[in-house]
Formats: sequence, structure tokens, C-alpha cells
Amino acid sequence: MNRFSKSKALNRPASNISARIPFGLRGHQLLSIEEAPRGLACDCLCPACGAQLVAKKGARHAHHFAHYRGSACPDALETGLHLKAKEVFERLRRVAVPAVCLYRQTTPVFEAQLLRFDRVRLEQHLGKVVPDIVLESGSKRLLIEIGVSHHSGKEKIRKLKKLGLSAIEIDALAIYRQLIRDFGQFRATAFEQELVQGLEHKRWLFNDKQQRIEYKLRRQSAERPAQHRYFKGFHSYIVPGCPLEKRRWRSGFREGECYASLWQDCLYCHRCFEVIYERAVAGFEEVAQHPVGVRCWGHLPLPRAVGWASSI
Repeated sequence: MNRFSKSKALNRPASNISARIPFGLRGHQLLSIEEAPRGLACDCLCPACGAQLVAKKGARHAHHFAHYRGSACPDALETGLHLKAKEVFERLRRVAVPAVCLYRQTTPVFEAQLLRFDRVRLEQHLGKVVPDIVLESGSKRLLIEIGVSHHSGKEKIRKLKKLGLSAIEIDALAIYRQLIRDFGQFRATAFEQELVQGLEHKRWLFNDKQQRIEYKLRRQSAERPAQHRYFKGFHSYIVPGCPLEKRRWRSGFREGECYASLWQDCLYCHRCFEVIYERAVAGFEEVAQHPVGVRCWGHLPLPRAVGWASSI
């Protein structure tokens, strides 16, 4: 193999990157594949099952650890990424969080920002929730979940909402795959930087401040009635008095007055919380009938975008 084909092979992504282990345990120290010597000289164990690892640092595939004997451990990658993420946040105590937009809004009410904290707690019980990482600064608290093979579901998010705990989830596996695609090798420093400062693979599970703002807007919103119209063989619903002036009557006794088409305007409007339906019982369940109105906050000013100083 000449030096050109060797260089090309080094940059070729592994065929099954999810099965390759980027970290090994040497005593209580978590080593990346970059730090470990080649072969059994790495003296590392699997972070999941404790079996002996061998460091494969050849020219044909991305460098990685593998089990020396026996079948590969299915939990090795997930455990390694979890341990590394916890070590990073415990050491650095800071994280960049994504921007937050209110319901149906595209302009963020809270900008993305790098937050710094004083204390870090790992696997702490908070009611019925055990987050991977808890960052604290004074009375403020942010939960971090590290997603690899399992991501936070609706039940966990419901518990976070009930407890009023702001939390983000970081897709560590997506970061790992991206590094292999971009560099052809795993880079621990790039992984650490993406964990702390990156935004692409982070999402809010719940933000308490966002919920409070939306609750206040909902209480101040107006319930605008919908009127049924039958014109030229078509059924439609209009909402008179649209505060955003979506449409105007061009003739008749209501000429010049504002209104909105419920299906064409209100249904997709960024100021409409919901369409209100008349409900009836069918088979022991309540089902929606025809629309009777909308819950609209078009008459209220848009909340101003602020930093994260008071957002969590």
C-alpha cells in the first residue's frame, strides 16, 4: 500500500462505528483510544463488563478498542460515552444550552448561551427522576441527560414537568458518529468540545421558564368565537375581529372590518394556542364536533428575547 492509499484508508469511516469502543478503563482512569498504546500494552478494561481490551490502531479502520477475547460487549460504547460525559462536566462545570422558542414561535425568547455552574452532582435522586448530571449554581439547577441507545421518552418528560426541573438531552452517539465521519478517527478533545459548546445535538426536554411564560400568555389570551358560513356550496368558519388583521371585508355592512379564516389563517397562526371544538360523548369517549372558537393571543406583545441569567 503506498502512502496515498494509506492516507485514504485512515480517513475511511468504519463500517459499523456504533460497535467500536472509544474509551477503556485503566484502574479508575478513563483513557481515550488516542492516549492508549497499541495492542495489549494499553492495559485497559471494558468500561461495561470489565473484560480485557486491545487497542486497535491500524491503517485500515478508525482507531478503537475491542474485546481481546470473547464476543463484543453491547453496552461498552454507551457506558464509555456516559462515563466520559460525566467526567467532562464534573471537571469543567459549564455547558452551552440551545435557544428556546415559545409555542409556534420562531424567534427565541431565550438566546443560546454558555452557562457556568458551581457544583456538579451525578446520578442524584430528584423525586422520581434520576438524571445523569445535575449542574447547580446558587438556587439554579440544570439537568443533563446523556442519550446513546435510549433517549428520554414522554413519561420522563412528564415527570420533569411535574417537578418543574429544567433539563436538556445531549445525543452523545450522534456526536461520536459525526466525529468519525468528519475526521475518520475518534478525537476525545473534539468530543469534549462538542459536549460542552456544541448545540446541534442538544435539545430541551423541559424548560420551566418557558412554561411559565406560556402559562401567563395563555391566561391573558382571548377566546374568539368562530362563525359558520355556507357560501356557494362550501362550508367555512371565520373569526371576526382578528388582531393581526389577516383579512378585511371588502363590501357589505361589515366593509373594512378585520377577520380571519379559521382553517387558512388561525390553524397555522403563530399567535393561536388552539382551536376550540364543541365536544360530544361517543362510545364512552369525548370526541370533537365542529369548531366554536380559537384561543388567541394576537393582541398581546411578543415577549422580548433575554439571556439565560434568569431562565432556569
